[in-house]
Amino acid sequence: MKERLLSLVLLYALFIGAAYSQSRQVSGKVTSQSDGNPISSVSISIQGSNVATQSDANGMYSIQASTGSTLVFRSMGYVEKQVKVGSSSSLNVQMVPEVGAIDEVVVVGYGSARQLGSVVGSVVKVNRDNISGKPSANAMESLQGKVPGLQVFTSSGEPSATPSIRLDGVGSLGASSTPLIVLDGIPVDAGSLVSMNPEDFESITVLRDASATSIYGSRAANGVVYFTTRKGKAGERASITARTQYGWNDLASRKAFDQLMNSDELLGMWVDVGFVDQEEADEIKADFPEDFRWDTYYYRKNSPVKQYDINVSGGSDRLQYYVSGGLFDQTGMMYRSDFKRVNLRSNITGRLNKWVNFGLNLAGGYDQRQTNGWGSNSLNGGLAMLALPWYKPYDADGNEIYDQSTIPGLGAYSPRYLQDMNPSVGRNQQFNPNIFLEAKPIAGLTLRTQGGLDYFNYRTSSRRMPSFLGFPGQGNGSEGYQQGISRTITNTIEYNWDINDQHNLIVLGGHEYSDYEYETLSAGVQGLTDDRLILLSAGTTGQTVGQTKTAYAFNSFFGRGSYAFAKKYFADVTVRQDESSRFGKNQRKATFWSFGGKWEMKNEDFLRDVSWLNALSLRSSIGTQGNASIGDYEALATVGTTVYDQKTGWGVAAPGNPNLTWENQQKFSVGFAAQLLDRVNLDFEYFNRNTTSQLIDVPYPYTSGFGSVLTNVGRVLNTGFNLGLSATVLRGKDFAFTPYVNLGFVNQEVKELFQGKDYWIIPNTGVSWAVGSPVEFFYPIQAGVNPDNGLMQWYVPGDNIAHANKDPENVTSSFNPSLLQQSTGIKLYPPFNGGFGFTSAYKGFYFNVDFTFSKGKYLINNDRYFFANPYGFIGYNQNREVLDYWKEPGDVTKYPKFGQTNQFDSGLIEDASFLRLKGVSVGYNLPKSVLGHQNFFTNARIFYVGRNLMTFTKYLGPDPEIDANLTLGANPNSKQSMIGIELQF
Repeated sequence: MKERLLSLVLLYALFIGAAYSQSRQVSGKVTSQSDGNPISSVSISIQGSNVATQSDANGMYSIQASTGSTLVFRSMGYVEKQVKVGSSSSLNVQMVPEVGAIDEVVVVGYGSARQLGSVVGSVVKVNRDNISGKPSANAMESLQGKVPGLQVFTSSGEPSATPSIRLDGVGSLGASSTPLIVLDGIPVDAGSLVSMNPEDFESITVLRDASATSIYGSRAANGVVYFTTRKGKAGERASITARTQYGWNDLASRKAFDQLMNSDELLGMWVDVGFVDQEEADEIKADFPEDFRWDTYYYRKNSPVKQYDINVSGGSDRLQYYVSGGLFDQTGMMYRSDFKRVNLRSNITGRLNKWVNFGLNLAGGYDQRQTNGWGSNSLNGGLAMLALPWYKPYDADGNEIYDQSTIPGLGAYSPRYLQDMNPSVGRNQQFNPNIFLEAKPIAGLTLRTQGGLDYFNYRTSSRRMPSFLGFPGQGNGSEGYQQGISRTITNTIEYNWDINDQHNLIVLGGHEYSDYEYETLSAGVQGLTDDRLILLSAGTTGQTVGQTKTAYAFNSFFGRGSYAFAKKYFADVTVRQDESSRFGKNQRKATFWSFGGKWEMKNEDFLRDVSWLNALSLRSSIGTQGNASIGDYEALATVGTTVYDQKTGWGVAAPGNPNLTWENQQKFSVGFAAQLLDRVNLDFEYFNRNTTSQLIDVPYPYTSGFGSVLTNVGRVLNTGFNLGLSATVLRGKDFAFTPYVNLGFVNQEVKELFQGKDYWIIPNTGVSWAVGSPVEFFYPIQAGVNPDNGLMQWYVPGDNIAHANKDPENVTSSFNPSLLQQSTGIKLYPPFNGGFGFTSAYKGFYFNVDFTFSKGKYLINNDRYFFANPYGFIGYNQNREVLDYWKEPGDVTKYPKFGQTNQFDSGLIEDASFLRLKGVSVGYNLPKSVLGHQNFFTNARIFYVGRNLMTFTKYLGPDPEIDANLTLGANPNSKQSMIGIELQF
């Protein structure tokens, strides 16, 4: 009996040993069958057991399995796949997207990337194809018109300009309305983007609703724009991509300058009004027979723009890499306006072992920028177009009047001479490192720690040369340094639990600490006497020195729970507690939250078999976010210093507010997404954005010692909708045509102000806040020219100046700005913004077009006070529209009789709505048949890209896109055309 028992034990041990000998580590990569991209967070389990794992961000997985066992692969948006383990230890799997499923991988804040189809929040992802190759230094420009509800305006033609950004309206009357910018999980300043190479970005994701943004708490009231940089892929062979582009700049539009009078028109008006007689006019025309276009002199044509990029990417199962370098060089249209940038990036990701991943991103840039310093009321800048058309900046021999004297008839120096005699250069060093360590000790559990910096060091150097004719022997100089460093460290723990492919629960918790330090140092001298000795030490008088330093810190705890049932019903909840040094000692903490839900209706039985409906989902969310975009010490009563009689004096510099706390926003949204006929994609969303406890400088009598105190007051409401629509109208083996349209509409209303006021006129801006209305222009309203006497008339305001009164029986010809100002009823912020266009391809050719538009946009065109004011600025050129002036009783004209100066009134407020051909790209990819005869290049293409090629607007100024209440002497937007070639080998 013992022998039989021993034999059975030995036999059982041999069986177990044989089974164990067949168990081994099986690893591989999970990709999408539709596009070959890796799929992260795929659940891989052994059928009939509790053994499971997940794929990482690169689709890689590893699991201990035996021969003959079955691996089950599950992922949201994909059809479940079962694969039997064979004799090989390597097992790569392709998963098929479910019908109608949106399978893009997106980042939704913290934690693992998710399939877009499983995300409750409202997010829009713009891929690399829409970012790469654009003739602009700032990647944010590529979002203009591409994301419903996102307004991106570029207000300057300076190559180094930073666009203004708003999402779903202006949610604050006092604090910033710029979204939070996040780069690979690390918050960065919006101004840092101009120092980064757009070619290094894989995608840009815009997080819009409360469900998507509340995880960022106190910094997400204006939305979140998440930049993801490019990385190598596991199993990808090493590839090198090189691109070179060359192009040229011009003004986006010269229509404003086309409206200026020529010599005959201007002299004819002068004769009519008696400024010169006919004999004098004839003499001028005889001496100066040719007209000159001053805009072509001050705004150069065909200034160059160059861009060169190279990158190397690839990787194995253990290590992936992306290394790049770039050079961007753009000369602006105005003198002393250019931007040169050099970038280097190295992104390394990999696996230390089967459960620990790491990543190291190193990005650095150096740029040199010059900006034209003669704007506003300067005859050396925007107002130079007042120059008389019969003069020109060249002598009788055709040589430019450079340093001999001022330009005849203008009294200004050559802009090139001003540039050379007043050099001013800014040099910026940008550094954005980012490192993370990620561990997955058990299936479904992810521990991650990440740290990063946003660092810049900016130096400016300016001089007025001693030989400058305007101030001979009176040179001066200044040097300035600015340094800022933002440090962020984030720790998260995430658990992904999948039960029977019916229930999916993801729980995330985390802590984040972020601080920022900023300091400046400046010095200046006067009394430079020799162009060869212009160091500050050579100055003899007027030595000055200045220094500032500021800092802030945020400390945050956050959590998110996401639940999905049967791939039909999704819900998530987030909570975040923030603490900020910017607020009062007892008000530094605040808690923000959100709830969201989504119903995948297409997965219901009653819609599953509807063939023409590929996808239909309904979503909604509500939550709170905060705004802390104010100064660093606004809550503190601070002391300042001054120097008097070589002694330091002290004084109270700021009143402080110990009760100052976060601006609070509650946002509700509801929307749906659908795909029809496997061709049409539609996304619609309604939102209600209610901002309370706004951070506003509340005015106080100056007898208090201060003009205003920053206080939490007032309420503003933004409601509206966002619409995105695209349709693949044509689709075949060799061709495709897909038009699209994106639209955002916002209705703003001020609901409450401060101190019981019904309205508040912001001094010297022409803008007011009035309860029950959006932010509007407040100006005296023109009632037109009196045809009997030729005098301009203005409407007399009613009892409530917050409402426009245009009673034709109550007008006056006596101008008094303080008595006549009232609401014009014209909104400051445009309610409609968006874009439309199409992508198309035929065999190796492609042709893509993007338009952007803004409707209901208005600007105070302050330039017209000079260019359409013939009596106030007699002796200068004018817009030819002033020829429509009153001459005799009965004339119905736009302008009053000569002798009456134009005023600052509603006549300067113009409709600046515009439609702009924002982008055009045309290219040809060489076919494989052409490249097949060599083994060097794997891909090659030639292409053309254009920016701002056409502008349609009624606005009479040089640029309608300027994002401000008033424009004066602006450096207008530019347009670019570039040709390029890209090689991959």
